[in-house]
Amino acid sequence: MTVLRVVTLGPALLVSFVLTVVVCALLPPALGLVVFMAAGGLLVALALGQLQEPAIAALTRSRPATEAEYGVLAPVLAELGGRGVDVGALFVRRVQRPSTPVAAAIGRRTVVVSPGLVEATYRGGVTGAEAAAAVAHAVGRHQALRPRLELAVLAATTPWRVVVATFRGVGRAFAWLPFMRLAWRLRGVVGVICVVQSVAEGRAAPGLLGGAVVALTYLVPAAGRQIGPRIEAEADRFVLARGLGPVLAGLLRRFGHPMTLERMRQLEAAVEQPQRPRLHLVHG
Repeated sequence: MTVLRVVTLGPALLVSFVLTVVVCALLPPALGLVVFMAAGGLLVALALGQLQEPAIAALTRSRPATEAEYGVLAPVLAELGGRGVDVGALFVRRVQRPSTPVAAAIGRRTVVVSPGLVEATYRGGVTGAEAAAAVAHAVGRHQALRPRLELAVLAATTPWRVVVATFRGVGRAFAWLPFMRLAWRLRGVVGVICVVQSVAEGRAAPGLLGGAVVALTYLVPAAGRQIGPRIEAEADRFVLARGLGPVLAGLLRRFGHPMTLERMRQLEAAVEQPQRPRLHLVHG
């Protein structure tokens, strides 16, 4: 897991640092220095645990839950507390999108939920136990990932995510062009040609750099595909250990979430709960 995390975070941190330096270099010298020092100070503050609430609100596009939203989810939080899942702060996303999860854990005991989950819980479309299972699964994913300096890393890799989102938007806009998908699949061949030609012309450094960039387009998604199932399996075990596995399985099945047979059977497996001591009357 450590190696996979390095493969996915290393390029993001490096590219974000280079982009920040380039942007600061394009600014007037005094302004560029101030911006660079301010960005560094912000990352240090986040690493020390400061500015948690505004950072979570900005990075997740959410806001602290209102009193009414807390009232709706109070039974859910009580259910989680009784099962050993402690939620310190509750945030609600400002915009609901299909790609965003219904619940996500971030920072120190903070959970960000979608407004759809709050509304479904209020209207009865999702039971309190099902909402608790969804939140517990998010907490399990967060604990399985064990992120260090999470908010600082998320803030530092913001330029990388902006670039990735931009390229994805451009790719979707031009996906209708002929041979676009074929060109993307053959990028490895282009990378090899770039390296060979640059070495033959005596300019090995640019060619190796281009080849490394092309190689990362294979390594980073592959590492992400390896991390995803592992995190999901750990989160499933976390939910199952708290007796919410069958509830989560029913919720996912009811909303048509794709599940393998192995995962369904694992979530629906009964977990033996420790027997509580019982009192017996003893007649003399």
